[in-house]
Amino acid sequence: MKRSYFCWLVSGWMVLTLCGVTLAAEKYPTRAIEFVAPTNPGGSSDIVARVYSDDLSKALKVPVNVVNRAGGAGSSGTIYVINAKKDGYTLLAGVSSSLVIVPNVNKAITYDPINDLTLLGHLGSIPSMFAVGSESPFKTFGDLIDYARQNPGKIRNGVGGIGTESQFNMEVLCVRANLNLTTVPFQGGRESMTALLGGHVDVACNSLSVLAPQIKAGKLRGLAISSKARHPDYPNIPTTTELGYPEASFEIWFGLFGPAGIPQHAAEVLIPVAEKVFKSPEVIERSKKAGLTPHYMGPEEMKKYLEASIQAAKKVAKDAGIKAK
Repeated sequence: MKRSYFCWLVSGWMVLTLCGVTLAAEKYPTRAIEFVAPTNPGGSSDIVARVYSDDLSKALKVPVNVVNRAGGAGSSGTIYVINAKKDGYTLLAGVSSSLVIVPNVNKAITYDPINDLTLLGHLGSIPSMFAVGSESPFKTFGDLIDYARQNPGKIRNGVGGIGTESQFNMEVLCVRANLNLTTVPFQGGRESMTALLGGHVDVACNSLSVLAPQIKAGKLRGLAISSKARHPDYPNIPTTTELGYPEASFEIWFGLFGPAGIPQHAAEVLIPVAEKVFKSPEVIERSKKAGLTPHYMGPEEMKKYLEASIQAAKKVAKDAGIKAK
């Protein structure tokens, strides 16, 4: 009897101990999270990551630290997260350039964003804008097109990197409008904007979030927005769609991702927290001020959107004759 009672006590203690270990192991998060922005500081993904990081930190009750890992139109940061430890402590402020465009134009990129990443939530989108300096002789998009046609190769076109939406939209525009521009790629959107301000390039296609402060300050002039509808903050700037170039309307969109295979209990924490933060009225207002059009999607809807975006980019690249290099 005493032996049975002792065995029962030991068994009970072991069960409780194991349960405690399991519960402790599944507690998430317990330390700082690395939030990777795959652009340089001041780039579109960096701006978006910093809009959300503080609120994610408050909701998760741990620091959420934005870390810039730029290069390859966002592919370097994306690869870093794909290869990171699958514990939920490395997240990606994913940008469509590295998820949708780069795999279609760069043969060296072999990752599959749908299967190599955990989809946690779609944040929203930002259109690109074709802009010139305030002293530029080009007052309208038509002025730019006419001059470029009459002067092949003379227009210096600044883009934020090969494989970005800005470069993709410019390539499509050149094919559709029969233009020959001299493309000057930079390490990021902020760098191409700086070159435009300094007169080192004649036109730049860049994220609205990067260009907006300079446009509002009167230092740059927007000629067209790569979108299907006019932007509420810039109602007088026409879209590439209405100007006759709907294919050059790829918007930049963003999502929250982790490496594929993160623990289920971590995903079960991150997904509802992301939804709550991204739908917060205060965060939505701050997003709009940064140039972002908020549009939350959960993982399932986000997956369908990502799949459709990949196919759309593939079709546009094929129709425009843009081949992977």
